[in-house]
Amino acid sequence: MRRLIVPAIVLCLLAGCQQVAVEAPGPLEGSWRISEIRIVSKRGEYIDSEPQPGLFIFHEEHYSMVWMPFGEPLADFAEIWKPSDEEKLTSWNSIVVNAGTYTYTESTVTTVPLVAKTPEFAGGYAVYDYRVVADTLWMEMTDCMSSGDVQDPGIGAYTMPLRLTRVE
Repeated sequence: MRRLIVPAIVLCLLAGCQQVAVEAPGPLEGSWRISEIRIVSKRGEYIDSEPQPGLFIFHEEHYSMVWMPFGEPLADFAEIWKPSDEEKLTSWNSIVVNAGTYTYTESTVTTVPLVAKTPEFAGGYAVYDYRVVADTLWMEMTDCMSSGDVQDPGIGAYTMPLRLTRVE
């Protein structure tokens, strides 16, 4: 019996010491802050090199985006926690919020929001061209569809290339 126990312990120890293959993280994985927003249309180009706070998080198969595409910070509501209808409208138009799943190739990422500030976007999708160089991520939306397959009217009217910087 003793002859069987020693080899069994050795085998268990050896099996525990074998290396387990760990998948390398994808190129998008991590937390990224918005560091520049460009808006390009037939009327010209606007560059915001000091944008309002924004954070994109990509982790394995899930993502989250919260960002403010336009340069003005939100003002506090006149009555804290109780915005007027006008304050709600201003706030609504100033922030992009969605989270869900994503897939990617070498040059495109497709997000599928499970939850979004804009109700018809939940269950839709957005496609971005992207590239990562060191700690910088460039993204530009090339298509965006609602859950009912209605394309975002901004597609083709203007582009909004984003530059993000890795924070984690």
